[in-house]
Amino acid sequence: MSNHIFIAYSPRDQKLMLTLREALLRAGFRPWIDPAPRPGQDWREEIDVAIRAADMVLVLITPNSAASPYVTYEWAMAMGQSIPVYPVICRPAPLHPRLHTLLTFDMGAWKDERQFWEYLSRELRRLIPPTGPLVAPPPVAPPTAASAPAPLPWEYSRAIMPAQPGAWLVIRRGPGLHTMFRLEKAVIVLGRDAANDITISDPEISRHHLRLSQHSSGYAVEDLGSTNGTLINGQRVSGVVPLLPGSALSLGDTILLSYEVVPGG
Repeated sequence: MSNHIFIAYSPRDQKLMLTLREALLRAGFRPWIDPAPRPGQDWREEIDVAIRAADMVLVLITPNSAASPYVTYEWAMAMGQSIPVYPVICRPAPLHPRLHTLLTFDMGAWKDERQFWEYLSRELRRLIPPTGPLVAPPPVAPPTAASAPAPLPWEYSRAIMPAQPGAWLVIRRGPGLHTMFRLEKAVIVLGRDAANDITISDPEISRHHLRLSQHSSGYAVEDLGSTNGTLINGQRVSGVVPLLPGSALSLGDTILLSYEVVPGG
């Protein structure tokens, strides 16, 4: 059976994704891409399953994907599952520090784009054969505290979760650890001031820090010009950004919240 390759990309780069997909199909691989989202449905579980089943994850690097919290979530999850991740630089863009240490394929080094895709396919065949079982790697000693990779700043444990159906914000780091806020209004403002719908008293948080707005598929977040900003999975929020269940919201350096959705009974 052909090996599975998950392609992490921004929908704005669909043309590049389709070109890569065709090259992978010709090489005998089975690429998987994120289906188009549908209102009212949570695709995150399907994406998680696809990433766990992949033999590797290719990240199409462009300015669009570098700014996408969804792309960051996908490659970060793959790393957390010890699945090989390979950035494919298609357009110049800032590369996340965690991706700098990986084997990278750079289209910019090639004059002929078609030759680059052929080269990439050959290298992927070398990394994982397109047919037959993968060769088992030599055993690796369990990581020690000194050798284990440092967790990403937005990583957290989901051992404690809301029990009641609905959308929630959970404090994963900061004052009031594990406090859970159920989201029940169409518009919710969070900040340090007591007049907010959700108040978190910490100097890292502005008086009126962010706004949550309800849409058909859940909530979206917008930073309100806060001093320390709002990040989703390490990416700074610009404009109104939809939230996926499990998204990590960093408010300054000390506050980490997670957006959780518990399905109804």
